[in-house]
Amino acid sequence: MQTIRIRLLWHPQPQFAGYLIAEHEGLGLDAGVDIRCVPLDFAKGPIAAVLDGDVAFAVASPAHMMESGRAEELVFLLAIQQASALVYPARRSRGIERPRDLVGRRIGVWPGREDLELTWMLHRAGVPSDAYERVPVSDTVAAMIEGSVDAAQMTTYHEIHHLEHSAGSLDDFICFRAADYGASLIKDGLVARRDFVETYPEATQAVVTAVLAGWTKAFHDLEAALSLSTRLRPDMSRLEQEGQLADIRALALTGATLTDGLGYPEPRHMEQALKAMAEVEGHAPGSIKGLVDTRFWEKAPEAVRSRSW
Repeated sequence: MQTIRIRLLWHPQPQFAGYLIAEHEGLGLDAGVDIRCVPLDFAKGPIAAVLDGDVAFAVASPAHMMESGRAEELVFLLAIQQASALVYPARRSRGIERPRDLVGRRIGVWPGREDLELTWMLHRAGVPSDAYERVPVSDTVAAMIEGSVDAAQMTTYHEIHHLEHSAGSLDDFICFRAADYGASLIKDGLVARRDFVETYPEATQAVVTAVLAGWTKAFHDLEAALSLSTRLRPDMSRLEQEGQLADIRALALTGATLTDGLGYPEPRHMEQALKAMAEVEGHAPGSIKGLVDTRFWEKAPEAVRSRSW
């Protein structure tokens, strides 16, 4: 039995329902792998944890891979969410109606280089990266409510709902979306070290299949997913858990899921990350050759690669 650790981007919650089901229901045990999900560690990001060998896999994005500067040591294996989960609210009462109104403003971002999509979106909207101040904050909602930032990055499945609740409504907020500028980047995917995948292909296949099976169950059996996530994250209300799982489901049931199937590591996502880095840094985009590995997804049973549920 081989213990496989998967680093999450945050605490256990419906955002990671498929991974959590794979762990707690032992979906990899028959194939010889014992999956363990590891929550976030602010001292070290998920990609750094993979590169340092702390974990074999991480929930991370193509953008995370590219920004590490060591993308050639990594492979992108799965994409559950097939659309960007990010939104950027700003207060209309502060005179913000369009991206260019963010010039000279303070924008709340999560610590650890999580702002490539924001930078790319504003770049395409004609706002250079040195025209505004990025303010790293772990709680972007609190920063918005207390007025220490003029805009902030949030997810459609978590922070934006908290902002609406805390502010009473979203009437005073305009929400910018990167998709409106052709600059959207997916947030979550499954990433592994290339040398691990090459050395342990059977274990890699077992993990990919177990994760897909976990997400398939999460989307088919919502009650099972919610029961587990509620137990693991009792500080979140049942209503909040239900809303988050529904939002994640909607992010998954689009794009490549509809054409190829659940979890397909659409190469376009990597191409978008390369294009973002190139445009922001002012150079020609490179090649995605070798950065996306679809073999393990293709070998997973068709039953866990459904196009609908």
